[in-house]
Amino acid sequence: METTNNNFNEMNELDDLRQQINALKNKVDQQGRLNEARVKKAVQGKMKGLHRFLLRYCVIMGLFVPFMIWNFIETGFSWPFIIFTLLIFAASFAAEYFINRMNIKHMSDDLIETARKLLQMKLNRKRQLCIGLCAIAIWIPWYAYEIYINMVPQGSPQYTAGFLIGIIVAIIIGSALGLAIGLSFYRRMQRTNDEMIDQINDLTREQ
Repeated sequence: METTNNNFNEMNELDDLRQQINALKNKVDQQGRLNEARVKKAVQGKMKGLHRFLLRYCVIMGLFVPFMIWNFIETGFSWPFIIFTLLIFAASFAAEYFINRMNIKHMSDDLIETARKLLQMKLNRKRQLCIGLCAIAIWIPWYAYEIYINMVPQGSPQYTAGFLIGIIVAIIIGSALGLAIGLSFYRRMQRTNDEMIDQINDLTREQ
């Protein structure tokens, strides 16, 4: 009789242990789903912020480019240079669209696939930067030449070494400022990508 009671008690203890294990497993699963939902929401929020930032950038540049082209035409810059400038900006806008066109609504469907796309986005943006720097390396000397033949008053008393040095310094300062702004935009977008990828990687390591 005592043996039967011991077996009965052991069965009850095993049942209690199974219930505790199942409760703990359910709690862990629930916490995992909660963490996944938080990560998905955070990643979507960062991507929305990135899209808003790019939209503001495109609007500002969209307002600035027509004014710049009009100024070039009025100054008498050559059409090949104007067309080259337009091609640079058109290629830049197209690249921004294709690189950052990820659908925010479907980012949470598969976080692993989302992380892969974010990594590809970083790589494509790096390629865009390299190509853009090569184009700028052509554009800046060409721009300086257009200023030289259209704005420097050749044959006049003002055509002095000091005047030319002033033009060159202005071009260098303007180019450096433009590159600094462009690189700050680039670093901000890459940093946002890194933050999203890190959040996804932290979640997958926990799982």
